[in-house]
Parts: sequence; structure tokens; C-alpha cells
Amino acid sequence: MPVAKLWSVAETRRLRTVLTILAKYGFADVVGFLRLDPLVSLGRKLTRTSIPHGLSRPVRLRMALEELGPAAIKLGQVLSSRADLFSPDFLEEFQRLQDKLPQVPFDEIRTAIESSFNRPLEEIFPDFNPAPVAQASIAQVHRAKLMTGEDVAVKVRRPRIEQQIDPDLRILSFLADLVERHIDELKYLRPKSLTRQYIRTLRKELDFSHEARNLERARKNFAGDPTIVIPKLYPEWTSENILVMEYLDGVSIRETGSFEKMGTCSSEVARLGARSILTQVFIHGFFQGDPHPGNILVLPDHRIGILDYGMFGALSPERRDLLGDLLVALVEKDIPFMIRTLERMRALPEEFNEEELSADISAFLEEFTNRPLKEIQLDALSAELFDLVRTHRLTLPPDLSLLFRALVIMDGIGRSLDPSFNMVEESRPFVRKLIRKRFEPESMFRNIRSTAMIFFRTLSHIPAEAEKLLTRVRDGRIRVDFNLKHLEDLIGEMDRTGNRLSVSILVGSLTIGSALIFASPNGPRFFGLSTIGLMGFFVAGFLGFGLIVAILRSRRF
Repeated sequence: MPVAKLWSVAETRRLRTVLTILAKYGFADVVGFLRLDPLVSLGRKLTRTSIPHGLSRPVRLRMALEELGPAAIKLGQVLSSRADLFSPDFLEEFQRLQDKLPQVPFDEIRTAIESSFNRPLEEIFPDFNPAPVAQASIAQVHRAKLMTGEDVAVKVRRPRIEQQIDPDLRILSFLADLVERHIDELKYLRPKSLTRQYIRTLRKELDFSHEARNLERARKNFAGDPTIVIPKLYPEWTSENILVMEYLDGVSIRETGSFEKMGTCSSEVARLGARSILTQVFIHGFFQGDPHPGNILVLPDHRIGILDYGMFGALSPERRDLLGDLLVALVEKDIPFMIRTLERMRALPEEFNEEELSADISAFLEEFTNRPLKEIQLDALSAELFDLVRTHRLTLPPDLSLLFRALVIMDGIGRSLDPSFNMVEESRPFVRKLIRKRFEPESMFRNIRSTAMIFFRTLSHIPAEAEKLLTRVRDGRIRVDFNLKHLEDLIGEMDRTGNRLSVSILVGSLTIGSALIFASPNGPRFFGLSTIGLMGFFVAGFLGFGLIVAILRSRRF
């Protein structure tokens, strides 16, 4: 049984719960494909459970994730940025996932703060509001006042959240491995890689010192911008599970009726929000991955404030160069160069039809590049783009997927505030600047130098590698490895078949041998019957029954 890879009775029990919930919401087929249905009495549980009728598969998956708890909810929220892997109906449901955990009692919040700093709460925050101003699956936020009189927001990690999440993360890694090995249709999703990315993201969100570094970096990036406010961090009161930052007194971006008293209007707020995210992406290469309305405040004097620094994406200089290459290829309609750039991004599958991909990219470009920018809506453009990506099973790097999600979210916010808002139009000067930068002498010299270094490094390794190859040929140590697809599954199936055949032969031999012993007058007797013969029949019956159960459970007759 693959469950042997788990580590405790509690985790095995949790896995049983996970599988039961999946079956409850109509995913018994997935449990069967993973060959885990023997772990739970699936048939009995399904008859006792009411499966929702008339609900689509994406809706049922979202409901299952909500019932599974914090780790599963966070998984769905992370997957909501992967438009390259999931269709819009799944993404819409992932984006609806809401944290539904109860409020942490104030006594536990007090204990967490006092144990972190070894001081009474009142010595740090003489004024601390016990009612939270925000709460989520990982943390709860309270308004407070420091001894110096400054208003602050205190973010406190939920007590014991790591102990609650850790078993689910181990189980998720286990299930991802099974999916990659047993469900061919989902291998292109790279479930093990997705799981590793998710676990890294969640670990970072659990560590508030990481969020503090993000906040400090964002504050430095916007230091000279009077329209974008990044709250001040109080590092002396910040730890792994406590984050204290300046309290921004403003109104939610949803409260359009309050904009007038802030001295601004909806259209201005839409453009400020767009400029903030575009500056983060194209200028700093460091951007908020989840700029939903709850994370943006409208402040007085034509300013907006950015909250929540847990989910930030970073574009390395190399990634920004690749993004620039893609934009150049888009402007020039150079499809071969675009495909080569996708290869450099490792976005293309091992096997793909270049002719079909080129034709689809050409159709996509004809659809959007021959129209005025003001007529192009970012959500429509991204929907067509990601439909093409899914059709050809391309896989965008996680940072670029997060980037597209951030831009689409901000586009939706902007159009909700101002119907005439157009994110593509707003991004035009940023895109032009990025493309121009690709052809600046300094950038071209850097690229040439980098390419030359790679070339000469590779050239310098050729003699040594050639010598190794010739030595192996001379010594007869050249080995050819064949990687046959599904060979591991075939070997496993042969092992199972061989085991069942061996048990069948053993059962037959025991039955025949016991019958012969029964006919013999010699040996110990029990009520006139041969004791050894009875034992042989019992063992043969037990093994035969086990063999029949195994065959029935495998559904292969």
C-alpha cells in the first residue's frame, strides 16, 4: 500500500478524511485513479453522504477545498494565479475561496504577543483594541498604539497554525507524487512542481520576517513617490509570528462614496492603482501578487496605500529581459523568435507541434494587434492568451503567471471604478520604456558580454569533456540508458500479477495436499478428521478469500 509512505496514525487518519471529503463532492474517480480507494470503505461512505447534485466540477472542488481547511484554501488561492493551467471556470471558483476560520480569542492573542517579546502587552501597546480589524486563515490584525503614541496595525499569526497545516502539506506532497505517477492526463500540470511552489509560498507567508523584508523593499522602491504610500515597519516589535507596521487611516477602494471627502474621484483612484502595479512590475520587478480591493486603501491628498506584503512576486533581470523579448516579438509579429523565447523560459512541453503553435499564435496576433489599444480589454486578451497556452500545454513560470493575475485583478478594479478605464492603454508607456531599454547600448553590451562568457566557458570545457569521452570509449565504459515511458507501472503490474499467480498456485497446492492428508488414516485427529488437513484447508481458504478481495478492489477481472 502506498500509505506506508505516511508517517503516523494521525496522518493516515487525516488522509482518510481528505479522501472521504473528495468522494463526498464527487471526486471518487480521482481517489480510484490514485489507487487509494482500499484505504477507506469508499462505497459505504458514499451511501451515507449526500453528494451535491447539479453543481459543476469547479464549484464542487471549491466546496471541497473550503471543507478541507486552511492549507487547502491557501492552495486554491495560489492556484487562482495559474491561468496557464486551469480554465476560467476553475479560476473563478478558486478566486472565490474565502477564509472561514473563527476569530482567535483575545487571551490567545495576548499570550502570543507576550511570549514573543517576554513583556506584558500593556508595556508595548498601552492601547490595544481586542476586536480584530481583519482576519484570515494565517493571521489576525488588531489596531493598537505604541508607547510613543504612534498608531499601528499588529498582525498576529494564529496560534498552532503550523501544527494544523504541516500534516496537510505532507499529505499533499504524497498525493501530488501519486497524481504524477498514475494519472497521465494530469502529468502536464507538473503536480509535484506545483506542490513545491505552493509549500514554499505558504512557508514564506507563515514567516512574518519574510513579509517584513518585502515591506521594507517596497517602501524603498516607492520612497520618492508622493502618491503611493507604503506603511512604516517597526522592526523592534516584529518577529516570526508578529508584524507591527504603521496604521494607515483611509477608506477601502470599494467605498466610492467616500472618495469625495478624501479629495479625489473614482477615475483618479483607478489610474493611481494601475500606475502603482505597473511601476512595481515594469520598473522595480517586485510586485504585489494579490492586489485585491481589501489590500488597497484610498488616502487623503490624492494618495493610495498598499497593505499586505505576504504574497509578492519578483522578476529577475533575466526574466525581465525575456519578457522584453516577448514584447518585441509581439510588436514585430516575429513568431519564430517568440517560440524560441518560450523555449528559453522552459514554457514549452517536451513534445509540441511547432506548426500548429505558430498558426495559433498568428491567429492570436491578428485578433489583437490590428485593433486600437483603447478597444482591447485586458481580461479578453488574457483569456484568449491562456486558452492558447492550455491548448498547447505550455507552462508559464510561476512569477509570470502571478504577474498576469495581478494585472488582470487591477484591470477589474479599475473598470469597476471607471467604465472608460483601459489597462492596456495605461500600460503602453511602461511597455515602450521596457522595449526601448532592451536596445539601449548598456543593455545590449550586457547581453553580448553574458553570451560571450557562456560561449567561452562552454568552449573551455570541450577538451576536458572530449578526453573523458575518449577514455570511456577506450575502457569500454560507455553506457546507454533507455528511458521507457510507463516502464515502472508495467513492472509494478507484473509484480502484482506474479504475486497473485504465486498465491493461486499456493492455494491450489494447499487444497490438493489437504485433501490427500484427509484421505490418509495417519496423523492427529480432531472429531475424527485430520487436524493437519483441516489447518491446510483453513489457510487455503484464508489466502483464497484475500486474493478474491484484492481482485475485486482492483476492479480488474
